[in-house]
Amino acid sequence: MTELTFAITFHGWFRVGAELGRDGLDVAIDHDDPLPGDSLKGAMLASARDVLGDAPVVARAFGTPAAPSPWHWSSALPGKGGWTFDRTHRIEIDETSDTARKDHLVVSELAWAADARFTVTQLGRLTADECTQQVVTLVAAARATHHLGGWRRRGLGWVGIAPTTDPGTGVDLAAVLELRGAGR
Repeated sequence: MTELTFAITFHGWFRVGAELGRDGLDVAIDHDDPLPGDSLKGAMLASARDVLGDAPVVARAFGTPAAPSPWHWSSALPGKGGWTFDRTHRIEIDETSDTARKDHLVVSELAWAADARFTVTQLGRLTADECTQQVVTLVAAARATHHLGGWRRRGLGWVGIAPTTDPGTGVDLAAVLELRGAGR
C-alpha cells in the first residue's frame, strides 16, 4: 500500500465551516477538526480538473458515485504551534444609504497554523501502472492547490501544498502532460 504525506504552508487564515453555528457565530469552525480530509480531497479534485481536465485518471483517483476512490485523505494535523482561532465579520452595504443592510452581518471564525500535514493512503487494489498514474495525479493536484475552505475570493485560504518526500514515481511535468493528453 502506498502512503503519500503532504505539507501545507498557510499564507493566511482559512475557514472550513462546521455544520452548525454556535452562540454569537453564524459560521463556526470545528475546533477538533478544522481542516477535514473531505475538504482537502475536494480542493485537490478541483485542482486536478483544472490541470488535467476530464482525463479518466482523475475519476479513477478521486472516485465517482459508481466507483469509489481507492485513496483515503486524512485530516490535516498542525505543526508545532497548533491551530489558532479568531473571529471576523463581513457586512453588506446598501448602495443607496451607504449603511449596513439590515440582517446582513455575518460573524465567522477563522483558523490559522504556520503549517500542517496530511496523508493520502491507498486502500484499494491498484496495478503498479495504475498506482503510478494516480500518484502522479495526486501530486500534481496537491501542487496545483493554492486555495482551500470558504471565502477564498475574499483572501482567505491561500496555501501551498507539496509532498514531503519524493513518492518514487518520477513525478514531473512530462508525466502530468502525458496524463492530460490521455484524457482527450
